[in-house]
Amino acid sequence: GGGTMTRSAVLALIVLALLDTASDANAEQTGPKDKTKPKTKPPTATRDGQAGDATEAAGKSVDALASEVERLRESLERMNQTLTRLCDRTGACTEEGGTCTFDRQSPASRGKEDYRETWLEPTFPQLFRIEESGWFDGLFHIGWLQHFPVYADRNYLGRFYEEGPLWKLWQDTASFYDANGNHVGTLVESPIKWAFNIIPNLLFGRKYWRLYDRHGNLVLEGSPENYLNVMLRGDTRGDIFWSPTSSTQYLSRMTNTAHEGIRKWHITRNDNRKAAEIEEISIKNMAGKTKTGWLIEVENPDRLDPLVPGFFAAYNKMEETTTTLDFLAYLLKILITFCPIVYGVLNFSLSLEIRI
Repeated sequence: GGGTMTRSAVLALIVLALLDTASDANAEQTGPKDKTKPKTKPPTATRDGQAGDATEAAGKSVDALASEVERLRESLERMNQTLTRLCDRTGACTEEGGTCTFDRQSPASRGKEDYRETWLEPTFPQLFRIEESGWFDGLFHIGWLQHFPVYADRNYLGRFYEEGPLWKLWQDTASFYDANGNHVGTLVESPIKWAFNIIPNLLFGRKYWRLYDRHGNLVLEGSPENYLNVMLRGDTRGDIFWSPTSSTQYLSRMTNTAHEGIRKWHITRNDNRKAAEIEEISIKNMAGKTKTGWLIEVENPDRLDPLVPGFFAAYNKMEETTTTLDFLAYLLKILITFCPIVYGVLNFSLSLEIRI
Protein backbone atom coordinates (compact mmCIF):
# COMPACT_ATOMS: atom_id res chain seq x y z
CA GLY A 1 0.00 0.00 0.00
CA GLY A 2 2.79 2.42 0.95
CA GLY A 3 4.75 1.59 -2.21
CA THR A 4 1.68 2.22 -4.43
CA MET A 5 0.93 5.61 -2.83
CA THR A 6 4.57 6.68 -3.25
CA ARG A 7 4.62 5.76 -6.93
CA SER A 8 1.32 7.60 -7.53
CA ALA A 9 2.64 10.73 -5.83
CA VAL A 10 5.83 10.66 -7.90
CA LEU A 11 3.87 10.26 -11.14
CA ALA A 12 1.62 13.18 -10.17
CA LEU A 13 4.70 15.36 -9.55
CA ILE A 14 6.10 14.41 -12.97
CA VAL A 15 2.82 15.37 -14.71
CA LEU A 16 2.62 18.71 -12.84
CA ALA A 17 6.23 19.49 -13.64
CA LEU A 18 5.69 18.76 -17.33
CA LEU A 19 2.56 20.94 -17.42
CA ASP A 20 4.40 23.78 -15.65
CA THR A 21 7.32 23.52 -18.06
CA ALA A 22 4.99 23.55 -21.02
CA SER A 23 3.20 26.64 -19.68
CA ASP A 24 6.53 28.47 -19.24
CA ALA A 25 7.54 27.56 -22.74
CA ASN A 26 4.21 28.80 -24.15
CA ALA A 27 4.50 32.06 -22.19
CA GLU A 28 7.99 32.61 -23.52
CA GLN A 29 6.82 31.98 -27.07
CA THR A 30 3.77 34.34 -27.02
CA GLY A 31 5.21 37.00 -24.69
CA PRO A 32 3.14 39.49 -22.63
CA LYS A 33 0.53 41.59 -24.42
CA ASP A 34 1.41 45.31 -24.12
CA LYS A 35 -1.01 47.75 -25.87
CA THR A 36 1.30 50.76 -25.42
CA LYS A 37 3.99 49.22 -27.57
CA PRO A 38 3.64 48.54 -31.25
CA LYS A 39 3.16 44.96 -32.12
CA THR A 40 6.27 43.71 -33.79
CA LYS A 41 6.70 40.22 -35.03
CA PRO A 42 9.81 38.69 -33.41
CA PRO A 43 12.21 36.99 -35.73
CA THR A 44 11.48 33.38 -36.54
CA ALA A 45 14.95 32.33 -35.46
CA THR A 46 14.39 33.82 -32.01
CA ARG A 47 11.10 31.97 -31.56
CA ASP A 48 12.72 28.73 -32.69
CA GLY A 49 15.61 29.25 -30.28
CA GLN A 50 13.30 29.91 -27.35
CA ALA A 51 11.24 26.80 -28.19
CA GLY A 52 14.41 24.74 -28.42
CA ASP A 53 15.64 26.04 -25.06
CA ALA A 54 12.27 25.27 -23.46
CA THR A 55 12.27 21.76 -24.93
CA GLU A 56 15.81 21.15 -23.71
CA ALA A 57 14.90 22.41 -20.23
CA ALA A 58 11.83 20.18 -20.16
CA GLY A 59 13.90 17.18 -21.24
CA LYS A 60 16.42 17.83 -18.45
CA SER A 61 13.58 18.11 -15.92
CA VAL A 62 12.11 14.81 -17.11
CA ASP A 63 15.53 13.12 -16.90
CA ALA A 64 16.07 14.46 -13.39
CA LEU A 65 12.64 13.28 -12.30
CA ALA A 66 13.24 9.86 -13.87
CA SER A 67 16.51 9.54 -11.96
CA GLU A 68 14.75 10.52 -8.75
CA VAL A 69 12.01 7.95 -9.37
CA GLU A 70 14.61 5.23 -9.98
CA ARG A 71 16.44 6.20 -6.78
CA LEU A 72 13.19 6.04 -4.82
CA ARG A 73 12.37 2.66 -6.36
CA GLU A 74 15.76 1.25 -5.28
CA SER A 75 15.28 2.65 -1.77
CA LEU A 76 11.84 1.03 -1.52
CA GLU A 77 13.26 -2.29 -2.73
CA ARG A 78 16.00 -2.20 -0.07
CA MET A 79 13.42 -1.30 2.57
CA ASN A 80 11.20 -4.23 1.52
CA GLN A 81 14.15 -6.62 1.67
CA THR A 82 15.04 -5.42 5.17
CA LEU A 83 11.42 -5.76 6.28
CA THR A 84 11.26 -9.30 4.86
CA ARG A 85 14.37 -10.30 6.82
CA LEU A 86 12.83 -8.88 9.98
CA CYS A 87 9.64 -10.83 9.25
CA ASP A 88 11.55 -14.09 8.94
CA ARG A 89 13.57 -13.53 12.11
CA THR A 90 10.93 -12.17 14.45
CA GLY A 91 7.65 -13.47 13.07
CA ALA A 92 6.17 -9.99 13.64
CA CYS A 93 4.81 -9.74 10.10
CA THR A 94 2.30 -11.42 7.87
CA GLU A 95 2.28 -12.09 4.13
CA GLU A 96 -0.46 -10.17 2.35
CA GLY A 97 -0.52 -10.23 -1.42
CA GLY A 98 3.16 -11.13 -1.58
CA THR A 99 4.15 -8.17 0.62
CA CYS A 100 5.51 -8.47 4.16
CA THR A 101 3.60 -6.12 6.47
CA PHE A 102 3.77 -5.61 10.21
CA ASP A 103 1.08 -7.41 12.14
CA ARG A 104 0.29 -6.12 15.62
CA GLN A 105 -1.51 -9.37 16.38
CA SER A 106 1.37 -11.66 15.35
CA PRO A 107 3.03 -13.89 18.00
CA ALA A 108 6.19 -11.77 18.23
CA SER A 109 4.29 -8.50 18.73
CA ARG A 110 1.82 -9.76 21.31
CA GLY A 111 2.40 -10.65 24.96
CA LYS A 112 5.07 -13.07 26.09
CA GLU A 113 2.54 -15.84 26.61
CA ASP A 114 0.50 -15.44 23.41
CA TYR A 115 3.16 -16.80 21.04
CA ARG A 116 2.77 -20.20 22.70
CA GLU A 117 -0.18 -20.75 20.37
CA THR A 118 2.35 -21.82 17.75
CA TRP A 119 3.88 -24.54 19.97
CA LEU A 120 3.22 -28.25 19.59
CA GLU A 121 1.95 -28.14 23.18
CA PRO A 122 0.97 -24.54 24.16
CA THR A 123 1.13 -25.20 27.92
CA PHE A 124 4.64 -26.64 27.84
CA PRO A 125 7.17 -24.93 30.17
CA GLN A 126 10.47 -23.48 29.04
CA LEU A 127 12.49 -25.40 31.64
CA PHE A 128 12.04 -29.17 32.08
CA ARG A 129 14.00 -32.40 32.28
CA ILE A 130 13.92 -35.75 30.52
CA GLU A 131 14.83 -38.74 32.66
CA GLU A 132 16.00 -42.18 31.71
CA SER A 133 13.53 -44.91 32.53
CA GLY A 134 13.97 -46.75 35.83
CA TRP A 135 14.14 -50.51 36.27
CA PHE A 136 10.40 -50.69 37.05
CA ASP A 137 9.47 -49.09 33.73
CA GLY A 138 11.86 -51.43 31.96
CA LEU A 139 9.88 -54.46 33.15
CA PHE A 140 7.04 -53.53 30.83
CA HIS A 141 9.17 -53.04 27.72
CA ILE A 142 11.84 -55.76 28.06
CA GLY A 143 14.39 -53.76 26.08
CA TRP A 144 12.33 -53.66 22.90
CA LEU A 145 11.26 -50.00 22.83
CA GLN A 146 12.82 -47.05 24.64
CA HIS A 147 10.83 -44.42 26.50
CA PHE A 148 11.71 -41.44 28.71
CA PRO A 149 9.43 -39.60 31.17
CA VAL A 150 9.39 -35.78 31.18
CA TYR A 151 9.06 -33.61 34.31
CA ALA A 152 8.95 -29.92 35.18
CA ASP A 153 10.03 -29.89 38.83
CA ARG A 154 7.68 -32.50 40.37
CA ASN A 155 5.01 -32.24 37.67
CA TYR A 156 4.74 -35.09 35.20
CA LEU A 157 4.34 -33.71 31.64
CA GLY A 158 4.37 -36.80 29.46
CA ARG A 159 6.71 -39.30 27.89
CA PHE A 160 8.84 -39.80 24.78
CA TYR A 161 8.31 -43.19 23.12
CA GLU A 162 9.63 -45.15 20.22
CA GLU A 163 6.73 -46.27 18.06
CA GLY A 164 5.66 -49.91 17.62
CA PRO A 165 8.06 -52.83 16.90
CA LEU A 166 7.11 -53.13 13.23
CA TRP A 167 7.68 -49.43 12.67
CA LYS A 168 10.98 -49.67 14.55
CA LEU A 169 12.22 -52.37 12.15
CA TRP A 170 11.91 -49.94 9.25
CA GLN A 171 12.80 -46.51 10.70
CA ASP A 172 13.66 -44.79 13.99
CA THR A 173 11.05 -42.54 15.60
CA ALA A 174 10.60 -40.46 18.75
CA SER A 175 7.01 -39.56 19.69
CA PHE A 176 5.80 -37.46 22.59
CA TYR A 177 2.56 -38.21 24.48
CA ASP A 178 1.30 -35.81 27.15
CA ALA A 179 0.29 -36.67 30.71
CA ASN A 180 -3.18 -37.72 29.50
CA GLY A 181 -1.78 -40.07 26.88
CA ASN A 182 -2.58 -37.80 23.92
CA HIS A 183 -0.20 -37.80 20.97
CA VAL A 184 1.53 -34.42 20.52
CA GLY A 185 4.18 -34.92 17.83
CA THR A 186 6.60 -37.36 16.21
CA LEU A 187 10.20 -37.05 14.99
CA VAL A 188 10.74 -39.50 12.11
CA GLU A 189 14.06 -40.57 10.61
CA SER A 190 13.98 -41.37 6.91
CA PRO A 191 14.92 -45.02 6.23
CA ILE A 192 16.87 -43.93 3.15
CA LYS A 193 20.42 -42.69 3.77
CA TRP A 194 22.66 -40.99 1.23
CA ALA A 195 26.26 -42.19 0.90
CA PHE A 196 28.50 -39.34 -0.31
CA ASN A 197 25.23 -37.35 -0.63
CA ILE A 198 24.40 -39.07 -3.94
CA ILE A 199 23.99 -42.85 -3.38
CA PRO A 200 20.71 -43.91 -1.69
CA ASN A 201 20.88 -46.95 0.60
CA LEU A 202 19.54 -48.31 3.90
CA LEU A 203 22.80 -48.78 5.85
CA PHE A 204 25.09 -45.76 5.91
CA GLY A 205 25.40 -42.16 4.81
CA ARG A 206 23.71 -38.87 5.56
CA LYS A 207 20.24 -39.21 7.06
CA TYR A 208 17.29 -36.85 7.25
CA TRP A 209 14.55 -36.23 9.84
CA ARG A 210 11.12 -34.69 9.87
CA LEU A 211 9.10 -33.42 12.82
CA TYR A 212 5.29 -33.62 12.59
CA ASP A 213 2.65 -32.26 14.93
CA ARG A 214 -0.41 -34.16 16.18
CA HIS A 215 -2.32 -33.32 12.98
CA GLY A 216 0.40 -34.60 10.67
CA ASN A 217 1.62 -31.13 9.66
CA LEU A 218 5.33 -30.79 8.94
CA VAL A 219 6.99 -28.55 11.55
CA LEU A 220 10.74 -28.96 10.93
CA GLU A 221 13.13 -30.84 8.66
CA GLY A 222 16.73 -31.66 9.45
CA SER A 223 19.95 -33.55 8.78
CA PRO A 224 23.53 -33.68 10.11
CA GLU A 225 26.06 -31.15 8.88
CA ASN A 226 28.15 -32.06 5.87
CA TYR A 227 30.88 -34.39 7.14
CA LEU A 228 33.66 -33.03 4.93
CA ASN A 229 32.96 -29.40 5.82
CA VAL A 230 32.97 -30.17 9.55
CA MET A 231 36.18 -32.20 9.27
CA LEU A 232 37.99 -29.42 7.40
CA ARG A 233 36.72 -26.90 9.95
CA GLY A 234 37.94 -29.06 12.85
CA ASP A 235 34.64 -28.88 14.73
CA THR A 236 32.13 -31.30 16.22
CA ARG A 237 29.36 -32.36 13.87
CA GLY A 238 26.02 -30.72 14.56
CA ASP A 239 22.46 -31.25 13.38
CA ILE A 240 20.70 -28.63 11.26
CA PHE A 241 16.94 -28.18 11.37
CA TRP A 242 15.00 -25.76 9.23
CA SER A 243 11.44 -24.57 8.89
CA PRO A 244 9.65 -25.52 5.65
CA THR A 245 7.70 -22.23 5.66
CA SER A 246 10.47 -19.68 6.38
CA SER A 247 14.22 -19.13 6.24
CA THR A 248 14.66 -19.85 9.98
CA GLN A 249 17.24 -22.55 10.76
CA TYR A 250 18.45 -24.11 14.01
CA LEU A 251 21.81 -25.75 14.65
CA SER A 252 22.20 -28.22 17.53
CA ARG A 253 25.87 -28.76 18.40
CA MET A 254 27.53 -30.53 21.31
CA THR A 255 29.81 -28.09 23.13
CA ASN A 256 31.27 -30.43 25.78
CA THR A 257 32.36 -33.80 24.41
CA ALA A 258 35.32 -34.65 26.62
CA HIS A 259 33.48 -35.91 29.69
CA GLU A 260 30.72 -38.50 29.54
CA GLY A 261 27.74 -37.66 31.71
CA ILE A 262 28.16 -33.86 31.66
CA ARG A 263 27.83 -33.13 27.97
CA LYS A 264 26.08 -30.02 26.70
CA TRP A 265 24.37 -28.96 23.51
CA HIS A 266 23.66 -25.43 22.36
CA ILE A 267 20.90 -24.74 19.86
CA THR A 268 21.43 -21.53 17.90
CA ARG A 269 19.43 -19.80 15.19
CA ASN A 270 20.84 -18.76 11.83
CA ASP A 271 20.95 -15.17 13.15
CA ASN A 272 23.70 -16.32 15.62
CA ARG A 273 21.37 -16.10 18.61
CA LYS A 274 21.28 -18.82 21.23
CA ALA A 275 17.83 -20.41 21.34
CA ALA A 276 18.12 -23.26 23.86
CA GLU A 277 20.51 -25.37 25.90
CA ILE A 278 20.49 -29.12 26.58
CA GLU A 279 22.56 -30.29 29.53
CA GLU A 280 23.19 -33.89 30.48
CA ILE A 281 22.52 -34.46 34.19
CA SER A 282 23.81 -37.19 36.49
CA ILE A 283 22.72 -37.04 40.13
CA LYS A 284 22.37 -39.37 43.10
CA ASN A 285 18.95 -39.72 44.64
CA MET A 286 18.17 -40.19 48.33
CA ALA A 287 18.81 -43.94 48.02
CA GLY A 288 22.28 -43.30 46.63
CA LYS A 289 21.42 -44.47 43.12
CA THR A 290 22.53 -42.47 40.10
CA LYS A 291 19.77 -40.85 38.05
CA THR A 292 20.62 -39.56 34.57
CA GLY A 293 18.79 -37.50 32.02
CA TRP A 294 18.74 -34.10 30.34
CA LEU A 295 17.86 -30.62 31.54
CA ILE A 296 16.43 -28.45 28.78
CA GLU A 297 16.02 -24.68 28.92
CA VAL A 298 14.75 -22.42 26.16
CA GLU A 299 15.96 -18.83 26.15
CA ASN A 300 13.14 -16.51 27.28
CA PRO A 301 13.33 -14.00 24.39
CA ASP A 302 13.25 -16.77 21.80
CA ARG A 303 10.17 -18.25 20.16
CA LEU A 304 11.48 -21.83 19.85
CA ASP A 305 9.01 -24.49 20.91
CA PRO A 306 10.58 -26.17 24.01
CA LEU A 307 9.47 -29.57 22.75
CA VAL A 308 11.82 -29.23 19.76
CA PRO A 309 15.04 -29.54 21.83
CA GLY A 310 13.21 -32.21 23.83
CA PHE A 311 12.84 -34.24 20.64
CA PHE A 312 16.53 -33.64 19.87
CA ALA A 313 17.61 -34.98 23.28
CA ALA A 314 15.28 -37.99 23.27
CA TYR A 315 16.21 -38.98 19.73
CA ASN A 316 19.94 -38.62 20.48
CA LYS A 317 19.63 -40.97 23.46
CA MET A 318 17.63 -43.49 21.43
CA GLU A 319 20.36 -43.47 18.80
CA GLU A 320 23.11 -44.02 21.36
CA THR A 321 21.34 -47.02 22.92
CA THR A 322 21.27 -50.31 20.98
CA THR A 323 18.31 -52.54 21.76
CA THR A 324 17.24 -55.95 20.46
CA LEU A 325 14.98 -54.28 17.91
CA ASP A 326 17.87 -52.12 16.68
CA PHE A 327 19.90 -55.26 16.02
CA LEU A 328 17.01 -56.97 14.20
CA ALA A 329 16.32 -53.83 12.17
CA TYR A 330 19.95 -53.69 11.06
CA LEU A 331 19.86 -57.34 9.96
CA LEU A 332 16.64 -56.69 8.02
CA LYS A 333 18.18 -53.75 6.18
CA ILE A 334 21.26 -55.83 5.31
CA LEU A 335 19.03 -58.51 3.81
CA ILE A 336 16.99 -55.95 1.86
CA THR A 337 20.18 -54.33 0.56
CA PHE A 338 22.27 -57.35 -0.40
CA CYS A 339 19.70 -60.02 -1.34
CA PRO A 340 18.80 -58.32 -4.66
CA ILE A 341 22.51 -57.91 -5.40
CA VAL A 342 23.27 -61.56 -4.69
CA TYR A 343 20.23 -62.64 -6.67
CA GLY A 344 21.32 -60.54 -9.65
CA VAL A 345 24.88 -61.92 -9.55
CA LEU A 346 23.63 -65.52 -9.40
CA ASN A 347 21.25 -64.96 -12.32
CA PHE A 348 24.03 -63.38 -14.35
CA SER A 349 26.39 -66.27 -13.62
CA LEU A 350 23.70 -68.80 -14.51
CA SER A 351 22.98 -67.06 -17.81
CA LEU A 352 26.70 -67.14 -18.70
CA GLU A 353 26.88 -70.89 -17.98
CA ILE A 354 23.85 -71.55 -20.17
CA ARG A 355 25.42 -69.63 -23.06
CA ILE A 356 28.68 -71.52 -22.68
